[in-house]
Amino acid sequence: MNGINSSGQLNRILKIAGWALAGIMGITSVVFEIMLINFKLIPEKYCIIAGVVLVILVAVSALLQRWKIAGIITKVMSIFFTVVLIIGCVYIGQASKTLSKVTTTHEEKVVMGVYVLKDSGVTDIAQLDGGEIGIVADADRESTDELINRMKNDGFSAEYNEYDNTAEMLAAMEDNQNMGIILKTSSIDMLSDIEGYSDIAERLLLLYSGEFTINIEDNQTVEELQDREYLSSEDVVAVYISGIDSRGSINEVSRSDVNILMLINKKTHSILMVNTPRDYYVPLSISGGVKDKLTHAGVYGIQCSTDTISMLYGINIDYYVKINFSGFENIINALGGVDVTLDYSLTIGNGALTVHPGVNHLNGTQALAFSRERKAYADGDRQRGRNQMIIMEAAIKKACTPAILSNYSSVLSAVSDSVITNMSYDDLATLAQMQLSEMPSWNVKQISVTGSGSMSTTTYSMPGWNLYVMVPDESSMNNAMNEIRALYGE
Repeated sequence: MNGINSSGQLNRILKIAGWALAGIMGITSVVFEIMLINFKLIPEKYCIIAGVVLVILVAVSALLQRWKIAGIITKVMSIFFTVVLIIGCVYIGQASKTLSKVTTTHEEKVVMGVYVLKDSGVTDIAQLDGGEIGIVADADRESTDELINRMKNDGFSAEYNEYDNTAEMLAAMEDNQNMGIILKTSSIDMLSDIEGYSDIAERLLLLYSGEFTINIEDNQTVEELQDREYLSSEDVVAVYISGIDSRGSINEVSRSDVNILMLINKKTHSILMVNTPRDYYVPLSISGGVKDKLTHAGVYGIQCSTDTISMLYGINIDYYVKINFSGFENIINALGGVDVTLDYSLTIGNGALTVHPGVNHLNGTQALAFSRERKAYADGDRQRGRNQMIIMEAAIKKACTPAILSNYSSVLSAVSDSVITNMSYDDLATLAQMQLSEMPSWNVKQISVTGSGSMSTTTYSMPGWNLYVMVPDESSMNNAMNEIRALYGE
């Protein structure tokens, strides 16, 4: 009798345990479904299917507790699916956090520094106290004055001498090696492009620095941006991709070495990628018509680069995406490498990479070397731009395959540190839902505008310096505009 009672009691305990496990699975399912819906990237129909499947699984798990063998099986099933759902919640949370970080950054950093020549013997900012520091009268004046005030609050004082341009200030420092200068860190990269200053980063020593934030939306643009009618269509999403190669963070203003206009026609499932060389000699959106190298626009913020491209091609740009190519290496590795198809053989970087006709599988280091190389090509910077588009297209294709799931966390981590965009979370979700719902096959076309190399002493950013520029080729620009109008259906 006691045996029978014990057996019945055990069965009741097992049933209660089974119902408890089913309940836990039900609660976990509700949390997962809510997170999946709020994630927004998954189409509604898939969310509904997931919800129905989860309800059935929970119901089956609860009902089958009446039978011993079936109950044992469903207990195991409940534990298994609960663990899977918890892992799914973690993944969704990570993805949501990463995408929120990437899409909600509306500030950039300007980093100003006090520099001296390394061989001057000055190694500490205190040695300049009461001495001479040079500043450029009209360049980055607001940030310069903020840095001076910050040093003053720290008890530092100096005689600040104004110069008309950076060239004069550097010449004065060469004559007086006990003198310091205030420069924006991104200006050093610009100086390194000038003959005689290629090693300027190695010759200067940073003694003091300060970071200042600027609101991206607050960057002023010329009236032409508001007055001129640009190409626009509800069927086309226009994205400007700016690639920087900065030692600093993705938020720091920096020259834009990669300038790609990506036009996505959602109706025809066509993508046009237009590469514009970094040295293109064009008016900047803030320069009042004065021409400059396109790469210099990035020093004034991502919005300046975006508006400059918008002016150049006469289109409304919906979004920008800013990528740090130093971190892009990590993204490629997290994706498990990319495949690029080429029609030539070439050795890059003193034997570091050899590509061949056909499919080439590249890891992060190789992809970065391939996208940076220009000296090995007769077409120089123009071919580098084409290579960068090839790598980006390969990365996008790889990211759209199930293979991304194997390194999900690594991809998210790499993206969060290397990419920012003004695309809202909801806008990104809309595009993702369209891709997942329709699974269209995209027709991708890549073109590059060209020009002729020249030297100019008239640039907005560095007047008086003899800089290499690329004068736009009219027929190349006309061809690009024809391709753009065709994609818009004009």
